[in-house]
Amino acid sequence: MKSDLNYSMFSWFGYFMNFEDRIKIIADAGFDAAMISWEDEQEPWAIRKEDFPEIVRKNGLDITNMHAPFIGYSDIWTASRMEIQPKLQMFKDYLKDCQAFDIPAMVMHTNDLDEFQPDLDKGLAFFSELADAAEKHGVNLAVENVSRQHLLVYLLDEIDAPRFGMCYDSSHDFLEEQNCGRILKKYKHRIKALHLSDNDFQADRHWIPGEGSIPLDEVMAEILTVPTITTISYEVVANEIWREKEPLNFAQAVRESLAVKADKPQQK
Repeated sequence: MKSDLNYSMFSWFGYFMNFEDRIKIIADAGFDAAMISWEDEQEPWAIRKEDFPEIVRKNGLDITNMHAPFIGYSDIWTASRMEIQPKLQMFKDYLKDCQAFDIPAMVMHTNDLDEFQPDLDKGLAFFSELADAAEKHGVNLAVENVSRQHLLVYLLDEIDAPRFGMCYDSSHDFLEEQNCGRILKKYKHRIKALHLSDNDFQADRHWIPGEGSIPLDEVMAEILTVPTITTISYEVVANEIWREKEPLNFAQAVRESLAVKADKPQQK
C-alpha cells in the first residue's frame, strides 16, 4: 500500500496571475509540492527564476522538479558538435542550478513539433553528456515523452545511467494510437518525473484527470507498482469553463482527482 504519497502541481495552470499567488493557491489546495519552469516571468509581474525556489518554500511546499525552457530541442539531433555546444552548456548550467537551489530533477524534451530528420548519433552524444552532468551534480534528468516517442525509447535503451530517465506525460502518451501506455509499461522503472492529466484523444488538452478519455485507472495501476515513485504530479491547464471559476476551486479539483485512487492498496 502506498499511503504516504505526496502530491505536486505545476506552477502554471492556466490562470493569469503572478507567480506567488499561483503558488499560494497550490498550497491552499492541499498540495505538498510544486513543479516550476526555469525561466523568468515577464510583465506585468516580472520575477527572476532564481526567486522561485524561495517563494515556493516560503509557502510550505517542496519543489518536485524544474522544467527547462523551450529553446529548440530538435537542433540536438541535427546540429554539428560545434553548433550545439552552446546549447549543451546551457542545459548543463540548468543542472548546476538544480544543485545550487536544491531542486532534485530537471525535465526537458527530446524534440520540437516541427518535422526534421534526426541523426541518432548526435542525439545520443548530447543526452549522454547531459546524463554525465546530472550524475556529477546529483540531479535526476527526466526526458519527457513528447512527439516522436521512439527517440526517447532509443535514449532509454542506450543510456544506462542511474539518474537518467523519463518524465511520463499521460496526455502526450495518449495522443497517438501506437503509444497509449506502451512506454509506461516497458519503462516505468525509469520514471524520474510525472506530468499527469487527461485529454479527449484529439489534442493535448491537459485537463483534470477524469474530464477526458484516458484510462487513468490503468495508468495509475502501473505507476503505483514502482517503489521509487512517491509523488503524484499534475501538469494541468484550466479550460475556458474553469477560468470562469475561482482558481482555488480548480486546484482543489486537481488535488482530489487521483488522490483516492492513488491511496488505495495496490492490486497484487
